[in-house]
Amino acid sequence: MMSSKSLIEKASARQAAGIRRWTFAIIGIIVLGLGGGVYSVVKWFGRPAEMRDRANVEPSGASVVGHRRGGDFVHLARDKWSVAGLETAPVVFGALAESTWVTGKIALNEERLAHVYPLVEGVVREVKVHFGQEVTAGDVLTVLDSKEVGTAKLELVKNRLAVEFAQINQRWSQTIQENTDSLIKTLDENVPVLEIEERFRDQAMGDYREQLVASYARLNQARADFERIKALYEMKTIAGREFIKAKADFEAATATYEAKLEWIKFASRQQLVAANQKCKEAMTSRSVTESLLLILGYREDEVAQMDPLKQGDQVAHYSMTAPLSGTVIKKDVVLLEHVVPQMQLFQIADLSTIWIHADIFEKDLSLLESLKGKTLDFRAAAYPGRKFEANVTYTGDIVEEQTRAIRLIATADNPEKLLKPGMFVEVRLPKVAATNALLVPESAVQQHAGDLFVFVQRKDDEFGRRRVVRGRAFDGMVEIISGVNEGDNVVIKGGFALKSEMLRELMTEE
Repeated sequence: MMSSKSLIEKASARQAAGIRRWTFAIIGIIVLGLGGGVYSVVKWFGRPAEMRDRANVEPSGASVVGHRRGGDFVHLARDKWSVAGLETAPVVFGALAESTWVTGKIALNEERLAHVYPLVEGVVREVKVHFGQEVTAGDVLTVLDSKEVGTAKLELVKNRLAVEFAQINQRWSQTIQENTDSLIKTLDENVPVLEIEERFRDQAMGDYREQLVASYARLNQARADFERIKALYEMKTIAGREFIKAKADFEAATATYEAKLEWIKFASRQQLVAANQKCKEAMTSRSVTESLLLILGYREDEVAQMDPLKQGDQVAHYSMTAPLSGTVIKKDVVLLEHVVPQMQLFQIADLSTIWIHADIFEKDLSLLESLKGKTLDFRAAAYPGRKFEANVTYTGDIVEEQTRAIRLIATADNPEKLLKPGMFVEVRLPKVAATNALLVPESAVQQHAGDLFVFVQRKDDEFGRRRVVRGRAFDGMVEIISGVNEGDNVVIKGGFALKSEMLRELMTEE
């Protein structure tokens, strides 16, 4: 005979079981918010466990054993589907790609990161930006007073003047050379001296004209004397001694003229060559100074328009500008600080794109080759339910000694700047292999009391409960090992409404 204590324990257990069933039923009614009398439901959840086990489907996916009323089916008129949010879709047989999640970290995009150093030594005169400020490429960051810059600008002034003077001298030498050549050509035509003087009186030739005309006149005089004495000598009216002397004077005058002519031709050309060379040297010095200013960061148009003499005490000012658009993430400069080229003053990062660093361990190294240039999904704990994408740009070559992993790098767009460098993320690596399986959306699988099941549409408004065994899951799809067949129409949305109505029916039966 059972003791009083055993009877009390048994009664308490039955009472607790009843309370649990009532609790589930009440929760179902509250969540669903549907009035009674809409559905005819089975008494599945109120049946003993051994009866439920007998009603389960076979692994092959055969139909559920049951009966219409108080059995295994739920009726729902089609015009009620939208109220319950019910949707169906067929079971498909397809490829289920697997994936694995690895830890990663958000980092700065080093291709869009600038470390800003001064190119000259100087003293900080102005600081134009502050930490965290957004800047555009070309914006002035700070202004320095630099002796080197001031010297270079003043050297530019001196070299510009040297070029100007050299070009004037070059043009003058060119004119002299051209006028001298013209005079020599005229002399070769045996033009009278007076006519030559008249023709070249206002043409610049320096002392070349005087030397050539004087030598030309002496030659003409010697030629005339020689011809006159020669005629007298042939008439036997003068001695041979006078003829010889006149001939010698004529030959000497001819030689002198020819020598003078050759020397002046050479001298005028040499003068022009020297002027051209001086001009090239001056222009080279000017170009060197301009190149130095370009190296210091000035643009070509700025150098071309630069007038250091008008800048006054600002001639030594040197403006450091932002090399790219982004955010000032580091600022190490204050007013009146003495800076040198080895000091980093700013860091600017373009945060509209970021890098994802993911550690790929040896067990997943075989995936790397297939990931080059591919797009990966990743997620951040700060934004649950949100998916981000990144393009793989580097799959690593060296296994790090401490972590025994290879560093994978992917680039992601970050237009809203939600992803902050330093945040940890999880990166999904798709596996190459894929297997065929029966697939349903994860939302189709329901659970109660340790059982997994789906609702299968049997007729237009009738749904049967099928116990299933699930397998792997990927990208919102789940593999069904047993319980359904390909083509079965399962409830993918609104299944909780059917489940809750069953609990409500259980409460009614109780």
